[in-house]
Amino acid sequence: MMIFLFLFLTSCSTSKKDNAPITDTEEKEVSAAQAIIEITDYKLYRSISRPLSLYEPKEGCYLGAYILSNSDINFDIETFEKITEISHAIYLRNMRLGAIFPIEWVLECTSRMKTPCIILQPPSKDFPYQDYLLEETAKEFGYYFIPMFVQFYPNPHQYDNPKEYKDFFLKARKTFKEYAPNVAFIWSVNLENCKDSLTYYPGDEAVDWIGIDVYDSIYIRNEKNDRNVFEDIDYIYYTFQGKKPMMISQLGISHYSNKDHGYYIDEAAQKITTLYNTIRTHYPQIKGINYMDFDNIEVAPDGMGQDNFKITGESQLTEAYKKALKDHYFIDSLDIQTTSAVEKQWIVSYYPIYKQNEKIYISEKVIKYEWNDMGFEIDEEKPIWVNQNAYYSLENLIEGSNFNMYIDSKNNQIKIQEKGI
Repeated sequence: MMIFLFLFLTSCSTSKKDNAPITDTEEKEVSAAQAIIEITDYKLYRSISRPLSLYEPKEGCYLGAYILSNSDINFDIETFEKITEISHAIYLRNMRLGAIFPIEWVLECTSRMKTPCIILQPPSKDFPYQDYLLEETAKEFGYYFIPMFVQFYPNPHQYDNPKEYKDFFLKARKTFKEYAPNVAFIWSVNLENCKDSLTYYPGDEAVDWIGIDVYDSIYIRNEKNDRNVFEDIDYIYYTFQGKKPMMISQLGISHYSNKDHGYYIDEAAQKITTLYNTIRTHYPQIKGINYMDFDNIEVAPDGMGQDNFKITGESQLTEAYKKALKDHYFIDSLDIQTTSAVEKQWIVSYYPIYKQNEKIYISEKVIKYEWNDMGFEIDEEKPIWVNQNAYYSLENLIEGSNFNMYIDSKNNQIKIQEKGI
């Protein structure tokens, strides 16, 4: 009888609790727990201060081109710019260390208000490091004190010994600083080997700009190319965005392959549009793009070329190029005024952004590792969890802090900036 009475009372108690009205607080907690957590397309930016490198613009992106393998336009700057209807800031040329300096071409660029960029290659594949050639070459580059870029010994993955490469690069930079301080040095990697190339990085003191050579071929190792180039660009971008300006030092987008004798003009036009627009909206530290207007099938030695990167031979590609570059963000003249000035620069977070109940949430790793100098406290915040990672409300973090938040829905950007700036 006592056991029956106990069970009856317990049952009544449980029944009353289950049927009791839910309070406002409990209802909010239930709603929050059941709300869908969605990943967004937003990119999270913050501003930092750093000195600008040699010839680095405060903002914007230089336009450059290589045309010296394009006989269709007679290798001529004026003809290229008449076809594209775009004025470019930089023009490129190849040269071997110790070869005759192309002074006539340099002076032609200067007379047209264009900045020369010379891709300086080793004098010999078997003997790349010939120290005695450095001083005379540097003196020739510095003789007229013309602003220039040098892409020095690009794509270092082709060299066997990282230490030898770095030692020679440092020696070259020191020599050029003494005899040609007018030259900005670019250390560049090939997109396909960017991860393997970081062991060859000679250090911040030796480098003014970081370059990435991007050749988007139709086929890669006999397989149809379906890669997203920005996945590899990101590896270099996130590594250097807070330290150095970057440049797509060589860009080629193929529209024809002799591998299958196929034309891919629509796809190439779309890639041109996407690449320039994406860099303009989401990669503020990429401050130069040099398009390589040539047919590699014609110019590559021993029949090794498989792709045509030329944009001036197809009207659809020319139109896509024109349209993408019409924005004022792209620059057609060199900035020589702001070098070494300390300026605010935008850098982007590596981590994705989530949304719940229209509130923006950022990863705990952003706060701990990317924003560790900004003084945000998260101890008392309640996170949401995504794949066992804690995410915190950005609005709550910003509230009462010394920072403002700006949301650009059109370009999917969220910018965090110190108040009063």
